[in-house]
Amino acid sequence: MLDDRALLIISVLLGIAGFIGMIVSSASLTPPVVRVSDLDRAMMDREITVEGTVMAVHELESGTLLLKINDGTGTVTAVAFKSVSKDMELSPEILSGMRIQVTGRVKEYHGSLEIVVEKPSSIMPKSFGS
Repeated sequence: MLDDRALLIISVLLGIAGFIGMIVSSASLTPPVVRVSDLDRAMMDREITVEGTVMAVHELESGTLLLKINDGTGTVTAVAFKSVSKDMELSPEILSGMRIQVTGRVKEYHGSLEIVVEKPSSIMPKSFGS
């Protein structure tokens, strides 16, 4: 039978191993930053991040927010449905011209790929201008 000291040492070692495992696996949980020109249908339903300048903002009557984002390699639309856009800290009026980082899932709508934003914190300002 193991004594208390041996059990404590085993517990500490397993705790450290688990912590290291969490750190190593967390890198694979961060969505990759993708250039717009590299977006393709093979990325459907994958979570990705795009960085670029907001070229246009459209707020639909439904409350859905459409952001046209250009990263220098192309333009993509980021869609924030009302359930997300209503809780955003940045108002639509100040987003135009802002450099942002957007994380969301790649979806297809009417033949075009777009990024569907799933939470308000997934739209982060980087700076103004390009």
